[in-house]
Amino acid sequence: MADIFLSYNEKDRDAVRRLAETLQSTGWSVWWDRRIPAGLTWRGVLERELQHMRCMVVLWSQHSVASEWVCEEAAEGRQLGRLVPVLIEHVRPPRGFREIQAADLVDWDGSTDFLGLRRLLEDIEALIGKPGAALPTPPMPPEPEAANAAPGPTAPAPQPFPWGMSALLVAIAIGAYYGTVARRAPEPRNDAPQPLAKPAAPVAKPQPFDAASAAPFAATVPASGPSIKAVGASQPAAPRPALSASSIMARCAALRERLALGESVSTVSQSFFRQECMK
Repeated sequence: MADIFLSYNEKDRDAVRRLAETLQSTGWSVWWDRRIPAGLTWRGVLERELQHMRCMVVLWSQHSVASEWVCEEAAEGRQLGRLVPVLIEHVRPPRGFREIQAADLVDWDGSTDFLGLRRLLEDIEALIGKPGAALPTPPMPPEPEAANAAPGPTAPAPQPFPWGMSALLVAIAIGAYYGTVARRAPEPRNDAPQPLAKPAAPVAKPQPFDAASAAPFAATVPASGPSIKAVGASQPAAPRPALSASSIMARCAALRERLALGESVSTVSQSFFRQECMK
């Protein structure tokens, strides 16, 4: 890694070589030839030199102000605060570099007594120091004191462990554990078989009316009906309008089912059954 990084256009190589040789004769190392060693890449070598340089000298000319590479390198040097611009031709620097004062080497003939060259060397020395001066190194940390140094404060002696307190804590922990186990004990289960519920008595299904079985019952019913329990008023019913044949059949069927089940019917129903259903 060099002290000075020269940024230039290849068409100005002769002027750049003369300046590089002058800087090297002064004692600074200069990276300018840009020869890439075998096995390395141009981008990798350029990045390494840009990061480790101590100063960048950009040479502005008609060719370099139009070079994208030169402008990009100059921007890197300006960002790092290490840029020293130099005019080797009467040109206007690119936008962004015009406010930076540039050294004047337009009419330099290679002489070391040239005023512009002497001022350039002074500016570089003010930026990076005299040729051969190493960068300041950070101070080394102080070495540990010798063994015979005054001893520092000693650590306090360990205190005896309170075994009585430890036993008390253990007893409390055991009691809490068993209390938790007792609270979490499952309740006993009653697995004895339970007696099955007694099934309900089946409901008697009404049987269809049988005329043969109903005949004896009808024969036992007297004409006046004093032996059958009357339901309702004892007054004779008012005459009703004549019923249709279908209504009579439906009512007779209903009365037969009630009589077959042993239910009590009214006097009117008994009379209707004898008159209409026993025909």
